[in-house]
Amino acid sequence: MLLGAAAAFPAEPFVILDRGQARALGDAASHAAPTIVALWSSECVHCKKNLRRFADMAKADSRLRLITVATEPAVDGLSGPLDRLGVPGRRYAYGAAPPEALAYALDSKWRGELPRTLFFDGRGGKAAVSGVADEAAARRHLGLSAPPATSETRLRKLKETP
Repeated sequence: MLLGAAAAFPAEPFVILDRGQARALGDAASHAAPTIVALWSSECVHCKKNLRRFADMAKADSRLRLITVATEPAVDGLSGPLDRLGVPGRRYAYGAAPPEALAYALDSKWRGELPRTLFFDGRGGKAAVSGVADEAAARRHLGLSAPPATSETRLRKLKETP
């Protein structure tokens, strides 16, 4: 299944992030559609949990945009975790500016903890969350309704009903 996911969402090359781009990514006015900006590191196990969840959400909902920002330079192999998880969307990696300056430009209240996620509802709303985000909270921050139940979910609920 992972190979099919990777084929359906070809990997984008990393864009090297500068301060201006970082400011734009963190600005709610830059996002006209529900958007997740997921800040991550290749060493962060919890980041990968978020990335998997967000990738699944983006694949299931065509309204949702997913943007990833690696909080480290784009070196060989950095795309590996995103590719293995089938993460679609634009990819950024920290550039030559000091990491603290890029972090501040992305989110002035962020102190560097990972994972960090910026949720934009596409109507000017923004929420910043540190830690693993569950889907219900993510959808609420994005202003999206709950996803339609799959046939598997409906079948499981029928089995649970006395």
